[in-house]
Amino acid sequence: MYKEYPPDLRLQHLIETYWVTDDVIENPFTHRILPDGCVDIIFDFGSNQPSAGLPMLVGTMTSLLEITYQPGRVQMMGIRFAPAGITAFTRMPIFGITNRNIELPLAETLFDESFYERLPEMEYVQERVAYINTYLLARMHKLYLPDRQIRHAVSLIQSNNGHVSVREIAGEVCLSERQFERRFKTTIGISPKVFSNIMRFRSVRSYMKAHPDESMYEIAIACGYHDHSHMNKEFQRLGSISPSEHTV
Repeated sequence: MYKEYPPDLRLQHLIETYWVTDDVIENPFTHRILPDGCVDIIFDFGSNQPSAGLPMLVGTMTSLLEITYQPGRVQMMGIRFAPAGITAFTRMPIFGITNRNIELPLAETLFDESFYERLPEMEYVQERVAYINTYLLARMHKLYLPDRQIRHAVSLIQSNNGHVSVREIAGEVCLSERQFERRFKTTIGISPKVFSNIMRFRSVRSYMKAHPDESMYEIAIACGYHDHSHMNKEFQRLGSISPSEHTV
């Protein structure tokens, strides 16, 4: 069972959501994760390995990620940072982990050893969410200053559902295109063009859920594509699925 929990209001500009997967499965199960422009830190509480509870850092993805779970108890929790949100907590170059899953080294994380020790011992999800909120809020005074121009650029792309040119955004944030693209990739992990594609991809998926009776052609036009074919190609490139498969 997958469920999401909102962060404390004071953290919402940095964290998009906390998510939890808690279930018992009898057969191997493959979970498909689609690109969303975000970086996640994931904790695995269902494993009996010594590393259980230690975080895994999942960088910004540009294509489908498939995770296979083996039979037994699956108990995971994730912190999904808003685009650029994790840069408030670490100086690690985000573009260096794009499309990668790595163990988060203690020296580079905002968590200390006591955090790792206490979190797995908590029985209820709400208790873990409250604990993470309290822990992060106590460190708000230590945060790195975000790149305001890039955060503004992210906001522009999101508010336009990806339908805005790199040149327009660069002009809006008072940077040359070259400067803008370099700083955007450093902060977000991917180029502004790829990020825009992913935001458009996310907006189409949301639109499809809200308008299940519309045809693929109607959805494509409503979401700013020239035709159904262009939308289909983007779904295949980012999610390895067709739009019709996504609705199943």
